Amino acid sequence: MLELQLRKRLEHFTLNLALTVPAGITALFGRSGAGKSMTLACVAGLTRPDAGRIVLHDRVLLDTAQGICLPPQRRHVGYVMQDYLLFPHLSVAQNIAFGLVGHSRAEKEAIVRQALAQVGLAGFENRRPQELSGGQQQRVALARALVTRPRVLLLDEPFSALDSPTRAALRRDLVRLRAELDIPVLLVTHDLAEAYLLADQMAVMEAGRLLQVASPETVINQPASRRVAELTGGTNFFTGRVVAHQDGQSLLQVGQLHLLTPPVSAPLGKQVSLSIRAERIMLLRKDVDVGHRLNRFRGQIVDELSDGMTCTLFLRLEGPARLQEGVYDLEIRLPVHIYERLGIARDRVWEVSIQPEAIFVFADEVGDPTASSPSPSPAPPLRARTASHKSFRGA
Repeated sequence: MLELQLRKRLEHFTLNLALTVPAGITALFGRSGAGKSMTLACVAGLTRPDAGRIVLHDRVLLDTAQGICLPPQRRHVGYVMQDYLLFPHLSVAQNIAFGLVGHSRAEKEAIVRQALAQVGLAGFENRRPQELSGGQQQRVALARALVTRPRVLLLDEPFSALDSPTRAALRRDLVRLRAELDIPVLLVTHDLAEAYLLADQMAVMEAGRLLQVASPETVINQPASRRVAELTGGTNFFTGRVVAHQDGQSLLQVGQLHLLTPPVSAPLGKQVSLSIRAERIMLLRKDVDVGHRLNRFRGQIVDELSDGMTCTLFLRLEGPARLQEGVYDLEIRLPVHIYERLGIARDRVWEVSIQPEAIFVFADEVGDPTASSPSPSPAPPLRARTASHKSFRGA
């Protein structure tokens, strides 16, 4: 287990966090400049924090209060940076063996062979880094970090410079290695899919602070704040008022409509913030009887986006009763094959259902209960939202 308490003043903010990293992968997730890589540098001993304490398996690596600061070579840390830093004049085997000390030549050769087999590069001992693909170079860097048998592994966006197929293959390799290593792994990433796929624990960071530490599923489906929801792809945000509690559920007035939600601890009349993930809003098929559905609304698709794999639909509800002011009320995300199967390019009017479990209410973000009516945040101008994406088949 790795235990961190760090404080370091940076140019635009102060890195200030306390984090426990158990065996398995903990993803430091957040936008560039959040302090993720600086955290790794402090753990590795490449940067000294202004104050803090780092303990790895009961061994103190850093304690500024007691004047303890072990040098990098005594910390038993494996570190794979974005730039793999392979020595171009050395062979693959020589690069991997570079950090091995106190071993005979025969022992080094055996360790290198085992490491190459572990990362899927058996037989590449004599090649030079420039003869390898980007993915192969990344594997060499990982093998070099593993041969020293580190007690913690640090990975700083190790797949960011690779093409999608190679990145997918290496992610699978890391999933496999995770079970074999049984050590704490700190993975820096700003890729949500990567964090969700690889991490046992996800630590969301912004401006040097931890916003939430939990399993990826919890972070996505139960964000601790609106900011966490925004950083993890949330889009539909509203302000509502609690108007009833009934049968283990709550009823919120949102705009001019009512939404049935999971139970909310706030009292009647309390104003709350809520979000609805775009991928959890259901379009109701017209060719079958879908039966009774909760939170059922009818609207028109006013615009759409696609990245070739998923489609984002912008739905404006019919009639004067709406969830919010603006061009549209809801963003809905669905796979392209569903878009095609339903014929959405031709049919623009749909009923949707929002199941209560798709709605998350932020318990710590409430408004003034004396306000007379909800004040939903208006949607930003539609064109501002879509300017950097490819829009197709507009209404």
